Amino acid sequence: MPPTDTESTLAERLLQIARALPPRRLTPITHEGKSYFVKMPEQHASLRWRLQKGDPKAAFAREVELLRGFAAKGAAVARIVAAESDRIVLADHGTPLQSLVYRGQADASLMQRTGAALAELHARGLAHGRPSLRDICWNDKDLTFLDLEAGARLHARTRDKARDLSLLLHSVYATLGTETELAELALQGYRAAGSETVWRKTQSLSRNLWWLEYLAQPGVWLHRLRGKTRSEYAAIRATRALIARA
Repeated sequence: MPPTDTESTLAERLLQIARALPPRRLTPITHEGKSYFVKMPEQHASLRWRLQKGDPKAAFAREVELLRGFAAKGAAVARIVAAESDRIVLADHGTPLQSLVYRGQADASLMQRTGAALAELHARGLAHGRPSLRDICWNDKDLTFLDLEAGARLHARTRDKARDLSLLLHSVYATLGTETELAELALQGYRAAGSETVWRKTQSLSRNLWWLEYLAQPGVWLHRLRGKTRSEYAAIRATRALIARA
């Protein structure tokens, strides 16, 4: 369905605001009392980052294509309100789950719902690529996935979905520490709504990645010496332990 005149006018006004902004990955803006985000290609500060992350313009174009492809399949992803080649304006979809869990505002029901939301994404044949708590927003009604990056897939394999689930659980432990029960709740939500085939693949993938714990051990020790209570390195063991016992 083509956009209405009102939608076209809004898009043009938002782009006018966006064009006046300095180059920056993500900038919040407000127009007529509503919040939006302007997103542009990353600006790599060094050759090392460019070699590691690749061409930022190509990555940006791919993300825009993925957002549109995911939306066409009915997935709960950030809505593009306006777009041109080097910037897009996204709707505001609420607060990142990372902020909510830090504030103690993410209860058991929300974490189970998060797992179920990922299962629903997978049921549409999609993979997010990096479903961390900072890339999922909640607006008191709906969950929305943001930042479709290199690992996102429009035609996901079972392995892609298993990787998604593993990364979501890891994100919970890395954000809150390895003693949290919220990761188990997210897993319960996923398993209640998701595919048993994906779950079996997740278990298999976790067993095959046993060596990651040994690779991460120096980081675990370093974080302990520094007194860090939250560690992405320690989260690897906690994630594998949860998958093994679930």
